[in-house]
Amino acid sequence: SGPVPAPMAPTAAGSGPTSDKLPHWDDVLTALEEQRKFTLFGWYQLARVMSFTADELVLGFPLDVHSMGEMASERGPLDDLRLVLQGMSTKLKNLKISVKMLDAAESAQAGARSVLESTRESKAAEKTKREAEARSHPMTKAVQATFGAQIKEIKTDV
Repeated sequence: SGPVPAPMAPTAAGSGPTSDKLPHWDDVLTALEEQRKFTLFGWYQLARVMSFTADELVLGFPLDVHSMGEMASERGPLDDLRLVLQGMSTKLKNLKISVKMLDAAESAQAGARSVLESTRESKAAEKTKREAEARSHPMTKAVQATFGAQIKEIKTDV
């Protein structure tokens, strides 16, 4: 994937360009949400950032969300996204945005991940970690030894 821009503080809705740095994709999604562009937010949070430079943003939509990618790739939504981005950074005045529908192999690659995919993966990792901690806890082991019990299920708040 391309260069990863440095994180930038979120901007207030309706403000002019506030930085000459590239915004981080999470900040772009936050701006869409703050500006109440919920439809755009819904579509673009599913996108994988394939590359993001001052000249070009390439978004990829995995196989299972092609229908959302098709809607997000229409001229109106892309123009709205471009305006939000240009409002976040003076470097993005000539930004070209393209959307790619990823094939099965590209969708399965573990490279770039959408915000939702990353969140889902981190929650799964946290749940696995907590389950392992519960299984190895001294009190759990004492109960198993005392009653000869087996663990059927571990519920976590993740």
